[in-house]
Amino acid sequence: MNKALVEKLTTVKTNLSNELTAQKDKLKNVEESLHDTKLNPYGVTSIDFSERQELLEDILKMEGCVMGIDLALETCQEDVV
Repeated sequence: MNKALVEKLTTVKTNLSNELTAQKDKLKNVEESLHDTKLNPYGVTSIDFSERQELLEDILKMEGCVMGIDLALETCQEDVV
């Protein structure tokens, strides 16, 4: 039972880590595009940071999930020993 659970958790962690890397790359691209945005010196220019904020929130949640999976894996491995 624990061995099957460890294998499933490892698979989920791998998939989540891959998605996390993709989100971080996407965030880097969004930040680069925001960095290149020219501001209007004669008036207020609105810049939409919502995509960046959503990516940051998603990355934070994914990192928390990875940490939780690591904790679950450690617990399962301790039970085996």
